Amino acid sequence: MKRADFPVKSFTIAGIDISEYRIVYGKGDEYAASELCDFIKSACGIRLVKMQSKGAFSHEIRVGRVNETDKVKAEVDTLGDDGYAVIYDDAALYISGKTHSGVLYGVYTFIEDKLGFRFLSSKITAHNGVSDVGIPADINETYTPPFINRDTYWYDSFELKFAARRKLDGTGGRADSPYISSVLYAGGFVHTLPRLAGTSTAPDAQPCLTDPAVYEKVIGNVRDLLRKNPKAKIISVSQNDSYPGGLGCQCENCRKIDDAEGTPMGSLLTFVNRVANDIKDEFPDVYVDTLAYRYTRKAPKHIKPADNVIIRLCSIECCFAHPLESECPANKEFASDIEAWSKISKNLFIWDYTTDFLYYVNPFPNLKVLRDNEEFFARHNVIGMFEQGNGQSYSAEFGELRAYLISKLLWDPYMSEAEYYKNMDEFLRLYYGDGWRYIREYIDKTSEKAKELHLGIYDRADKTLHAVNNDGQIELGFATEMSELWDKALEAADAEHYDRVERSAQQIRSALLYLKRGMRESTEQAKILYGTLKKHGITYFREGVPMPADEDGSRALID
Repeated sequence: MKRADFPVKSFTIAGIDISEYRIVYGKGDEYAASELCDFIKSACGIRLVKMQSKGAFSHEIRVGRVNETDKVKAEVDTLGDDGYAVIYDDAALYISGKTHSGVLYGVYTFIEDKLGFRFLSSKITAHNGVSDVGIPADINETYTPPFINRDTYWYDSFELKFAARRKLDGTGGRADSPYISSVLYAGGFVHTLPRLAGTSTAPDAQPCLTDPAVYEKVIGNVRDLLRKNPKAKIISVSQNDSYPGGLGCQCENCRKIDDAEGTPMGSLLTFVNRVANDIKDEFPDVYVDTLAYRYTRKAPKHIKPADNVIIRLCSIECCFAHPLESECPANKEFASDIEAWSKISKNLFIWDYTTDFLYYVNPFPNLKVLRDNEEFFARHNVIGMFEQGNGQSYSAEFGELRAYLISKLLWDPYMSEAEYYKNMDEFLRLYYGDGWRYIREYIDKTSEKAKELHLGIYDRADKTLHAVNNDGQIELGFATEMSELWDKALEAADAEHYDRVERSAQQIRSALLYLKRGMRESTEQAKILYGTLKKHGITYFREGVPMPADEDGSRALID
């Protein structure tokens, strides 16, 4: 292929054509250099020579901490662990960071922001059409993300190379990454106390937190897990799963602490702080992670988390149609809780929710509150984000779009509203093709409809689409209108984009079929829905519930 056949027609650094450059990388940064080399080739057709070297060429791209000038070293030394610097100095372009992860994130930022590539999903990388790339001689860009732990927990983002490209370092569902420094756990990720204590794992069965025997069992197992997992940075000591109304242990000793602290978090945090104190000498770099979840969500009056304790505040009761910082009653209460925790917790993490867990396939119109909420978290001293989505299957809703936008927000929670919607529109255009504007219209209208009521994570389509009138009757008009928008998007799609549009269109097909579930033809239509979902590799349609074995069980999809 000729250079003119590649998307980038002109590429210069400090006025010098890219063909004059060599890539020189530091020890441990060969992968970052290889990624940069490959994407420069994909952009303009030129494969640069790359080498680990302390020698000097006339024009270099220096990847990692190699041949640093005093200016570059001073800038890099100010960065956080995941931060990067892109600086031109001494006839060289530096892409560097304090850590190897930071270097790689700097390379990916350069590939996206300068070369125009977009990592849309684990299978799809697209180019945004930029044809002229000119890196000025005065470039001096540095950035450190405010969130040190970033995880979307969407199925497609579990692929390790793609997760690194999206700058996700959480390990929910992932193995230890060979590309970046992952945030690894010793033992389970959540709801670990029953296993650590050897007590019942049934929901709402909570161990007694003032029983000396329970503590000795837990601390012994914690030490054992950490000794067996020397790379671990976090160990979870967190309450068992709970339904609304759960209370924790109600013995006299636990109640005494809880009453004094005004919350069942009193006895839990007393217990967790004790664990954290008892392990800190042997494991000085390990954090003890516990949930502020359901009945423990409220911060205590007097006790503060130890410096090596992570409080992971969970938003499960919130409304996801309205921003947290709004007049929505459920969200005002949560906002009050996060404000209280942010004043006393040095390591505040959030467990947020980004899908309908009752119907993975159905619409979950929260895309217009994501930016506001991530900024709210960042402003309240949150440093870690776990955005739980559909981690069990590819999505027939907006799994790829949602993971893409969330990962961008986790990297830059202070992005402007205009930038957020620019990212959304660009994804829709590149991923869905010519009919993308119909899909954007669908997003706008379903988001506005959801705001008329509230949106929870276990809602059915009649509530999500506000399809019940004042007389309690189902109205199909709005859902039908939304289905027609997807019809138009499908009509506009070419062969490259058709399957992607068809897969995401199943969200409104499923919702409309749920609203029609009492009609005679619904059983046959459920079989059609089943076949389409199977065609697109959907393996779970509800949290913990796999797709029916065959079409004879397809009614389960709409009941």
